[in-house]
Amino acid sequence: MKIPKCCPMCGSKDGWIRIEKTKKGFSFGKAVVGGVLTGGVGLVAGALGKKAATYACRDCGFQHEYRR
Repeated sequence: MKIPKCCPMCGSKDGWIRIEKTKKGFSFGKAVVGGVLTGGVGLVAGALGKKAATYACRDCGFQHEYRR
């Protein structure tokens, strides 16, 4: 899902900010693909995880996490 340029709930552009950027744990899909392509080294690719960013609206309080 593409990160919107304004709050999807109230439409505020000024209040819509990124509050957190995270890198989440083990990705099973990456590990399988990496394992097939490169052998045992593919498990390392699975440890790279998923990138996500949490955005919040200062005006209405809406929050949502978007995968990047």
